[in-house]
Amino acid sequence: MRLSDAGAPAAIARLLAAELTEAPFRVPDANAVGEGAPVYELRLQSREHEKPILLLIWPSLDRADVRLGKSTWTLKAIDAVEMYPGVEVLFRREEPAAILFVSVGGRVALVA
Repeated sequence: MRLSDAGAPAAIARLLAAELTEAPFRVPDANAVGEGAPVYELRLQSREHEKPILLLIWPSLDRADVRLGKSTWTLKAIDAVEMYPGVEVLFRREEPAAILFVSVGGRVALVA
């Protein structure tokens, strides 16, 4: 699946048992004509941290950000999203190779 596929943010939220909302901001329209593209927020509980993890999905930019407290992991130019039910969501970039993992339990890893 690609981040830009219809229903991708909702499918990711279901797998992670996360609350899905549209962010209060949008990706600006390059032509400054329209409203811009939506950004989605997913909040999921972590088994290891008191605060929830915030996952921002930017379908029009093929980008995902994970925020936990003052820490942020960002992966841009995502080529594919792999979903492993009950385990994790994997965001993959081919060139240069990089993978962002977000587990059902709220663990996050970025490998580049």
